[in-house]
Parts: sequence; C-alpha cells; structure tokens
Amino acid sequence: MSLRRRSCNACFKGRRKCDLEYPVCENCRRTNKTCQYAYPPRPPPGRTDDPPTVPDEILVSPTTRTTSNSTDLELDLLKSPAFTILDPTEQDAVLQLPLSFTPGRPCTPDFTPPETISFSATSRFVGTLGEVQPIQGSTRSWQWVMDELKAYPRELARRGETIFIHRDLYHDEMPRPIRMAFGVCSSFCLSPETTNREMAFRVIDAEVSELLQPPTEPSLSSSSKLLRIELARLQALLLYQTLRLFHGNLQQRVAAEQQGSMLMTAALKMIVRAQSEPELQSPRTRHAWVLGECIRRTALLLYFLYGVNSVYREGICVGLHTLRQLPLSAKMSSWGEDDQRAVQEDQGHLCDNAETLPYEAFLARWLVSMPRRLDRFEKLLIVPCQGLEAAEAFEGLGGLVV
Repeated sequence: MSLRRRSCNACFKGRRKCDLEYPVCENCRRTNKTCQYAYPPRPPPGRTDDPPTVPDEILVSPTTRTTSNSTDLELDLLKSPAFTILDPTEQDAVLQLPLSFTPGRPCTPDFTPPETISFSATSRFVGTLGEVQPIQGSTRSWQWVMDELKAYPRELARRGETIFIHRDLYHDEMPRPIRMAFGVCSSFCLSPETTNREMAFRVIDAEVSELLQPPTEPSLSSSSKLLRIELARLQALLLYQTLRLFHGNLQQRVAAEQQGSMLMTAALKMIVRAQSEPELQSPRTRHAWVLGECIRRTALLLYFLYGVNSVYREGICVGLHTLRQLPLSAKMSSWGEDDQRAVQEDQGHLCDNAETLPYEAFLARWLVSMPRRLDRFEKLLIVPCQGLEAAEAFEGLGGLVV
C-alpha cells in the first residue's frame, strides 16, 4: 500500500478534501490559488508535461537545514516576526530550497539554452491569447519593489553607478564585464525607440554565455583583484538578467530563470570567499570596505531579483531561508559618504563600518530603531517584508522627531 498523499499542496496544507482535478483542482480554482501536486496524478492521454511540484518536507517541516563546510552562513529556516515576505496574492507561502553548494568547488555551468520551450515552463508567462505577460506587482508594495529592481540598468547608464555598484569601486580600473554592461544598458535604456531589441538581446545572450564560463584570469593576480573581477562578472549578469526578466521575450525570460540556481550559488560562493579575506574582514582602507559592501549588496540583490520573480509566478520566494542569513553592513550610511571625507575618517571609523549582521537581524533592529529617513537600499530591504506603507510611516514619523 502506498503512503504517498494524492491531494495538492494547498488542500493538504489547508486540510481540505481535494478532488484531484488535473492540472488545477476545484478548491484552488475557486480560491485562485496556485495548484501544485507533490505527487501529480497521471495526466490525461496526450499530455506529457507534469505540473510543478514542491516536496512535502518543505511544506510541513518547521525547519530546513542545508549544511556547508567552512562557512558561517547557517542556511536555517528561522522563524521571526521581523522577517515575513509579503505574499502579493495572500496565498500560503511555500519555501523552496536553492541549489546546494560547497565552498572551494568550481561553479561549472550546467545551463544549455533551450531550443524548444515546454508548455509547463511557459504557461505562467503568457496570457489567454498567448501574449507575454509583463512582470508586475498586484499590490502597491510589490510594484514598488519591481520598479526599483528594473530601474538599475537605466541608473547605471545615466549615472555610472547603482545601489550595488559604488562609484569608487572601479575608479582605477574598469573590468571588461562592466564596460560591456554599461554599453548594453546605455543602448537598451537610453535609446529604446531606436535600439534594435533583437540585436540587443543577441548581444546579451552572447555576454551571458561568456560570463557563465570559468574565468581565465592569470593565477598570479592578487586575491583581491581576482575577487573584484569575479564581482564584476556577477554584477554584469545581474544587470543582464534584469533586462531579460523585465523586458525580454518568452525565450529570454525562460533562459534567465533556468540560470537562477547557478547564479545564486555563485553569489554564495563569493560571499564565503570574501569572508575568508582578511583585507575585507577588517578593512583598513575605504576601497576595501567598498569592495566588501558591493559583494554583499550584489549577492542580496541577485536573490531579491529571483525571489521577486518566483513570488510573481508561483507565490514562492526562492531561497528565502538563505536570504535571511545573507550579511549586510551594520552602517549603511557609509555608502553615500564622499571619498575625501571617508579617507579622512578611515583611521577612526573603518573598524566600526566593518561590522556586519544577517538580513534577518537588520529587520529586527529596524523594528526597534528611531524613525528617520531611509536611504534607497534600506527601504528596499524593508518594503518586501514590512510593506511600503510601514516604511513610509516610519519615515513620516522621523520628520516629527526633534
């Protein structure tokens, strides 16, 4: 006798009787919920694609642990009132494990651009008439987050910096990936009416394919230089995937999704590597602090990008348990300081600036902090978990504090 349950995830979690209708049961159709089967029923004759599934352990287990060697990143699913990703469809949240990783092992690309796209991979991208649906939020808070994320390519083109690429990061030397990303973003965002979109995405495809290959930098380069080049590659990929997900056609969006696990794994490896660099653990110069902070912000925004996309498509925040533990700078205000002032204060304050805390701890600290005006990065960290109204109320109260 089989002990596998047959009901869909939503009915199982809500303890409702499921009619096992494929691909969407009557309960999920009536409540407008995403219908997923841990063990999908046999599809009708002629139908070969299976509905997306989520394992039972992720649904019913209060804690999920992924272990990794020689790293202080605990990938635990911790419960905290400060950290609750807002569900734009008010559905039951389901967490999905990211690809496991081992520090020190090379990240070998396992992605092959699809020649054909299956129905199950595209059914949530298209409308009833087959038109590609734009990624957009169903609430004011989520729309704000999406507008913020898709603004970064245009911001790089106009200002030469973003909230994850500091203006001083590549002041002395600009790696090729950033040069190419700047050119692509400028062409794509500043001249949308005259830019050949098809050619622009062909360039993006070629760049992404090249950046996913192992780097060929000489081994004699310093560790900090290699880390900076690795960061430039990941930042360029973040910009390209943003363009693909928010502005690309069906094939572009599917390709970007398929590369998500590999990019999030690469981001975690870069965080672990940066934590092992003494120069970044206790930065003695402004430039070292900027490099470490750019690494932290790039990794977090990569998780944000794929998390927002997965919430839009599935009501699932991919990698939420990992996102909670990603490190952040305890003193984010140092990001906006001008270089001359920062150099003058290097000796007295860099040790304080080096303090980091997990994303979850940042949110818990924010809940008990004094109201004030938030910078863009702080606001982006708060809105997905607490809502835009809470962030605006916090800033409004800050204007009343004498």
